[in-house]
Amino acid sequence: MLRSAETNGLNPRRQAWLTLLLAIGIMGALAVVNHYYFLRIDLTADKRYTLTDSTRYMLQNLDDVVFVRVFLEGSFPGGFRRLATATREMLDEMKVYAGRRLQYEFINPLKDKNEREIQETVKALGEKGLQPANVQMRRGDEYSQQLVIPGALVYYKGREAAVNLLISPRGMPTDQSLLLSLSRLEHQFGKAIRQLSFPIRPRLAFLTGHQEVEEFFLVDLLDEVSAFYDYDFFDLRSRAFIPQRYKVAIIVKPRSSFDEKDKFKLDQYLMNGGRILWMLDALTADVDSVVRKSSFLATDLPLNLEDQLFRYGVRLNPNLVLDLQCAAVPLIVAQQNNQPRFARYPCFYFPVSTPKGTHPIVQRIDAVRLRFASSLDTLNLPQVNTTVLLHSSTRSRLVFTPWLVDFSTLRQRPDVHRFNRGDQIFAVLLEGTFPSLFRNRLTASFEAVLRDSLQQPFKPHSVSTAMIVIADGDIGLNEFDSRGFPLELGYDRFNNRYFDNKDFLINCIDYLAGYRTLLDTRNKTIQLRLLDSTKLKTERTWWQLFNVGGPLAMLLTGGTLFILLRRYLHTRR
Repeated sequence: MLRSAETNGLNPRRQAWLTLLLAIGIMGALAVVNHYYFLRIDLTADKRYTLTDSTRYMLQNLDDVVFVRVFLEGSFPGGFRRLATATREMLDEMKVYAGRRLQYEFINPLKDKNEREIQETVKALGEKGLQPANVQMRRGDEYSQQLVIPGALVYYKGREAAVNLLISPRGMPTDQSLLLSLSRLEHQFGKAIRQLSFPIRPRLAFLTGHQEVEEFFLVDLLDEVSAFYDYDFFDLRSRAFIPQRYKVAIIVKPRSSFDEKDKFKLDQYLMNGGRILWMLDALTADVDSVVRKSSFLATDLPLNLEDQLFRYGVRLNPNLVLDLQCAAVPLIVAQQNNQPRFARYPCFYFPVSTPKGTHPIVQRIDAVRLRFASSLDTLNLPQVNTTVLLHSSTRSRLVFTPWLVDFSTLRQRPDVHRFNRGDQIFAVLLEGTFPSLFRNRLTASFEAVLRDSLQQPFKPHSVSTAMIVIADGDIGLNEFDSRGFPLELGYDRFNNRYFDNKDFLINCIDYLAGYRTLLDTRNKTIQLRLLDSTKLKTERTWWQLFNVGGPLAMLLTGGTLFILLRRYLHTRR
């Protein structure tokens, strides 16, 4: 090496200094480039460290400091440790784009407190919306219970919002619950910041006045909606018009006819840019009918909305869609010790729709369960775009009124040759410019009253707007447990399974309300790669030896090869 340096005319010491200066120069140049040209590379397959464009834009345009206080500091079992680590990583990633306008801290709110203080703290945080959880801790052969508050408070512009980091629906397996919680971190924090950035929360209208479903059937949907929106129950019959302050008007399972006055109010709300979510039944068939008796006659439900929906580009057909892709129901098969014995049978009256489209509303939506659903037909209106959101399987059948619904027939094997009607539409999105149902139908004097007295001039065509029509009024209804307490929307207690009804409906509302950025973060998925517990037990010793001995063996092998190579090169000289 000395000969080589002298041959090149360079002093070895000077050569070392030049190498050092060159390295410093390259590092300085890279620092300058990194300052002006921001680059991050996410090599994970599910892009878990990549924020959506909408979240990055929101963080880069914060006009005040966001402070996040996370209550996940301490010693936890594996699942909660993973959640705490993922939360810290998510906040670090968000801080990259927000800079100094995002600050956070992790604390243990229950540390060094006695029993009374712990209860007071849990109660205070519960009033803010944070739910505690009991976790099982293992120390050797002993087990103990530890109270944890897996949540955070977000402070922005003098206001605060609660974020529950652990999403644990009733009956959902722990691994699946953890996966759901990890995938929703960006959505949960982003939604909280967006919520706090609004001086006035957006408002929804649940329309009443036509024997719509009672509020306690909508408990879970309303609870989910209230995290971002305010809502009113709006009596359509007693009001002159629907105010445009409502982002979306929602109609859930009406059971009485709409007169022309109410149809006119809906029409002009739409013409002025309002958005409508329709959840309608075409027949008098619902779950309550099955509870009261095992068979009943399904007949037409006269809502008087056929002409209005047809005018907007969709037809609600007076039929029932029977589908071999369906949910199961329990039926009594025998009596044992004076107790009924049940068995589950596929119920083709309860179709299960698996969305296949790429639209943001259904892009990451799993199976959605419907009950006594009808079919929809779409019309080709020149300025209205239609997107099918939910549909049946190809093994479907249509039956028409009057039809005897008899659950005892479910015990018999269905004739599959009758289920040959192909895909039937259950839900459709309509977007564009709609014609008014009342165009060329109003007198000049009535138009003058609208214009001069009510300050609501008649519009024969809408501005660009949207609506979603779902041919099932039960899609948004929660069930109840044996004690009468409401279950989570989409939970099937007979099959201990979750359907994606809630996420689908929230996506519909967010899309219609114009907050489509919420769909991007809610649709994000993360793959949780868990260790095989069986292999972990049987092969534990081998992997421990491999993890300890493997690096040592590689180090010895590399060192030996280096010494041999050095001797070889030395002998050649």
